[in-house]
Amino acid sequence: MRICIVTGLLIPALAFAETATNNPCPTLVSAAFTTDVEDREPVSSLATAPLSANELLFFTAIQGGNGQQLHHTWSYNGDAIVDVTLAVGSDYWRTWSSKTFAGLELAVGGQWQVQVSTQSGCQLGTWTLTLSEDGAASQMAPAHATPPPPSGHAEPESADPSPVDLSKHYDVIRQLLDLGDTRAAKVAIRRARQLTDNPQQQSALDSLATNNEAFAQLERMIRQRDIHGARELMQTLEISISPDSPVYPALQSRQRLLERLEGDDRNEPIFQSASSP
Repeated sequence: MRICIVTGLLIPALAFAETATNNPCPTLVSAAFTTDVEDREPVSSLATAPLSANELLFFTAIQGGNGQQLHHTWSYNGDAIVDVTLAVGSDYWRTWSSKTFAGLELAVGGQWQVQVSTQSGCQLGTWTLTLSEDGAASQMAPAHATPPPPSGHAEPESADPSPVDLSKHYDVIRQLLDLGDTRAAKVAIRRARQLTDNPQQQSALDSLATNNEAFAQLERMIRQRDIHGARELMQTLEISISPDSPVYPALQSRQRLLERLEGDDRNEPIFQSASSP
């Protein structure tokens, strides 16, 4: 039996919750069964996998867990198979474990489970994947899908689902954008969208995703020293993005950076002319 452990890329620091102990519990940003990880992101999020699969990976992204140890406890049909320990190297950390199926007696309908916890006793959740006929696979539903209302207490179909508290997620997104990590912000936005069925909140998150993509374009222009193009895009974004958006503070910091870069460009010809014959 081969166990493969890979640790992920550090990305910026985020908030955490307290436990009954003195150790802080990290917040789980995302978790999924997948067939592979590319650019430190899962390529899929599976609820089922074919019996013929040779290997599964389980991916987690956590925040606020710097210095802790994360556990992926793999079980099959309720029987513990292996407990994988993963060191957390930053306050925001992506990591994954893998399990090969060689030598195991598996069957269609069998269920793999991974329980995610920390060395200090924080229980972050349990995920289940069901083995299916060869060739059959399906994407996983949101990890925190809203359960149906009890029988006899169903809300009218016309009623919109109530909004949920996404303030912590918005704080996370704001910090990521301020540090320029638009890829991690994209993941956090997608995660927040999975937590709500409220149309207004989903619309706001869709707009935030669009603004994040525009900000990512601005970041690329600045890195490439396309000062003129970045300035034009900056002017457009300052008009279109609300000051209440998590993108806005990051936008203001890039505005100051652009001003410094423009100053450097204005000074450059002076030094060039001074060195000319």
